[in-house]
Amino acid sequence: MKKHRIFNKGDYVFCLLTSHSKPNVQIPVKGMIMDTQWDPINPKYQIRILKFYDTMKFLQRNFFDMNFHHSFKQRAKVLSLKKEDFTNVQVLEKRLNDVDREKYYLVIDSIMCTKTRVQLEELFKRVQFYIISKNLKEIRSIATRPFFNGPFSVDSKKEFDVRMKKSWKDNFEFHETDIDKYLNSLR
Repeated sequence: MKKHRIFNKGDYVFCLLTSHSKPNVQIPVKGMIMDTQWDPINPKYQIRILKFYDTMKFLQRNFFDMNFHHSFKQRAKVLSLKKEDFTNVQVLEKRLNDVDREKYYLVIDSIMCTKTRVQLEELFKRVQFYIISKNLKEIRSIATRPFFNGPFSVDSKKEFDVRMKKSWKDNFEFHETDIDKYLNSLR
């Protein structure tokens, strides 16, 4: 098991917000740890969000509908914010850090926290790659069903692989990833 860094109250962290209501949506943020709940395997942190790294359009589509834990003992619930009240990310960040900000604190798992933004970008890349791969595996399975006859249908997994290579081979080469090994891993 890969060890992850443990943080203390008052530390600045870069983390991925996740939610039970939208588990495939990861929101990268910078935050400050306000409280901790110790667990030898996976400590939890209550953070105050300082900065978002997504666009307001993305946040309006996802963030406001996500359920979050606000304290260690409460059930997850949606933030008491209306997406229509926010025109840009800076206004949202200011609101989360204004008066009565404690009700906007969020609880996150320690494995979703990093010390630097560069480490956060690497974590985000790995998590997104996993989520996309999981969905591609499902799409591959659905698109190759013999009874399916539509614009996304293909006759075999081999044909799906050929189409994937045509579309994404240059990107895989740029990131020094063997596309053949990757496609084999989807089986």
